[in-house]
Amino acid sequence: MASTLVVGSQVINKLLQTGDYNFIKVNGLDETYFHGFENEFNFINEHYKKYGKIPDTMTFLEKFQDFGLYEVNETDDYLLDRLYEENAYYKIRPVLNEANNKMKEDARLAYNYLKETFESIKPHTVVKSKDIIDDAMERYEEYMNRNNSEIAMTISSGMPELDEVFGGWEFGEELVTIVARTNAGKSWIMLKFLAEAWKQGYRVGLYSGEMSPNKLGYRFDALFGHYSNRALVRGIQVDGYKDYIESLNNDNGACFKIATKEDFGGTPTVQHIRNFVEENKIQIMGIDQLSLMADGRASRNDPPRMRLSHIAEDLFSLSTEYKIPILALAQANRAGINKEDEMAAPGLESIKESDDIAHNSSKCIGMRQNNGNLILDIIKNREGRVGDKLLYNWDIDVGHFTYNSTNGDAASSPIKQVSQHMVQAAVEKATINNPF
Repeated sequence: MASTLVVGSQVINKLLQTGDYNFIKVNGLDETYFHGFENEFNFINEHYKKYGKIPDTMTFLEKFQDFGLYEVNETDDYLLDRLYEENAYYKIRPVLNEANNKMKEDARLAYNYLKETFESIKPHTVVKSKDIIDDAMERYEEYMNRNNSEIAMTISSGMPELDEVFGGWEFGEELVTIVARTNAGKSWIMLKFLAEAWKQGYRVGLYSGEMSPNKLGYRFDALFGHYSNRALVRGIQVDGYKDYIESLNNDNGACFKIATKEDFGGTPTVQHIRNFVEENKIQIMGIDQLSLMADGRASRNDPPRMRLSHIAEDLFSLSTEYKIPILALAQANRAGINKEDEMAAPGLESIKESDDIAHNSSKCIGMRQNNGNLILDIIKNREGRVGDKLLYNWDIDVGHFTYNSTNGDAASSPIKQVSQHMVQAAVEKATINNPF
């Protein structure tokens, strides 16, 4: 619990800095919220009531010469939350002490006492909201930004047909989960999406729970430079590979950072990923995979289902906080594939251990690889329709994807022209930054 002697002082300093009395008025604050600083608060309050403004620093110091002045940069929400917490503490503490005294005499007396005082000690909390009528102009301005073709509002997946359905990866409130069985190539697909983001000039991050950065680098070279992954891994001579390596650069500010368990000192939590994102200024993050992460808020007896639910929920919050898309891999259970239907990819119900992963995801893709064919099944799409099955011929060794067909309506999507424009712009940008 923060000390009131810190929080109260912070609030008074900020009031003197900003002169904003609305912080007091709107939030219904009085001297009971300023334990240890009641006199200072009352002076500011009475001065405002009499003169219509918060006193300036010199007027305040004339009355309180020993008060320490300093700059406060915390948000109003933080300071208000701390004040509410302190207020609750000083209201609840004496009640609990009295209840404890009554417990020694008769537990029923303590119960009745707590019941009678319950409403009076109920704490305040900061509850934020937005009025979609009063704030409608903000929505219009966001729309106009989206309408401005010079401003990238999403990151292209690099697959035009997929972009026609999804519109690209959103900046925030975006947890994209790719569901597949073991050995289906889901790590390849996520790496493909991340490589395409790097080509567009974004700062890319990837947590790899199983593969080393160099092995992932060879896969990147297959996807980006179309060199044989098999040859690179086995050390077979590949013409032009050195020239290609020397041509790679991040002069446009882009990067592709990969961290493993060893880099995190063990299996990472979402807090570790948050630190990684912040330190490297990551703009799109990949998680390979959810089952290879630790739940930072798990209790000892929480089942795997609950742990995965916490991780997915916290990753979505991370996306919202840093306004970045997060792509994550999830394992499908053994019943997740209909072996008799070659076009069947895992559905939401087949996510191993936790369907709460799907609940916390904004988009979900069921994936299946079969005899050189890649099936991407759109099984969740918070912003649009579901049900499209996109089929590609996939040469996994050299990273070639050739669109084959769909049994959905992606080709006639009303956002097709917008999507194609977005993809074309991304391709042009990538061509300028990366000649290969």
